[in-house]
Parts: sequence; structure tokens; C-alpha cells
Amino acid sequence: MYDFITIGQIVKAVGIRGEIKIKPITDDAGRFRRLKIIYVKSKPYKIESCRIDGDFVVLKLAGIPDRNTAEELRDSFVEIDRVNAVPLEEGSYFIADILGCKLFTDDGEQIGKITDVSQFGAADVFTVSDGQITVRFPFLKKMIVKVDVESGVVIVAKNVFDEVCVYED
Repeated sequence: MYDFITIGQIVKAVGIRGEIKIKPITDDAGRFRRLKIIYVKSKPYKIESCRIDGDFVVLKLAGIPDRNTAEELRDSFVEIDRVNAVPLEEGSYFIADILGCKLFTDDGEQIGKITDVSQFGAADVFTVSDGQITVRFPFLKKMIVKVDVESGVVIVAKNVFDEVCVYED
């Protein structure tokens, strides 16, 4: 497991004072209000202010004095120390821990490695690739057989997986 957890991605600079707009990768964007330090490109930044703007979070960071400096961070990921992460409910996992796990069906077939997790409200959509074939599917509770992030393995029920997966051409 990684020491840092990705909690968002910077989408653009806001205003002229160096604020950044972040697309959160978390169930509760309000969690940003409790943070004191974030990491961008492995560099720590102290949070000077935070506000929620619809589905986005706007932060003012120490050391980012103007729009031009903020623009340099565009598309970068925002991370926190794992020790500052919120405790997870049973059956919940950090995306950072799921990425790279091998996906198997319950009959032992290896589908590939989980390469992306997109959040769409009702269900997260997993992208899995074996290097030649890419498949996407909503990660539904009824399909989960086992998630073992320590071993890097996710097992899903084949019958449900076959019903909901979509293969790329």
C-alpha cells in the first residue's frame, strides 16, 4: 500500500490570487475542510483556505501567490498522508489500494489488472486490462466475492460480471 492517498485532481486555477479548483475523489468533499496539509507532485502545501463550490473544492495554498503559479499545478493529483485519511467503513476501500490489483472471477479466470476507477454516483466503474483487452464494469456489491488489497486480489462473481461488463474494441 502507498503512504499517500489521492483525494482529488486540480482542474484549473481560480481568480488571480492563486486559488485552485479541485475535482474531489472522495465520497465527502467536506473532508477537505479538516485538512491542514496536502501534497501536489510530492510537495507539501499548507491549506490557507477551503470552500466547497458545487461538486468542486477551491483551495488557497501557502506558496501559491498568483494565478500563473496555480496554473502550473493544473491536472496534478492532490494527495494526503495515509495517516490523515478518514477511517473506512467495512467493505470500503481507497481507490489507491484497488488500483493495480489483479481481478479474478470466482471460477479462477484472471481478467487483468485494475487500471482505473471512475466515480459516477450509483457505482464506481472499474477499468481492467490484461494488456490486450480492456473491460469496464460497475463495481456492484452483489458481484463482490472477495477484496484483498493486502494481496492485491479482487474476486468477482462470474455470472454477475458477465452480465454487466463491457469490452472495448
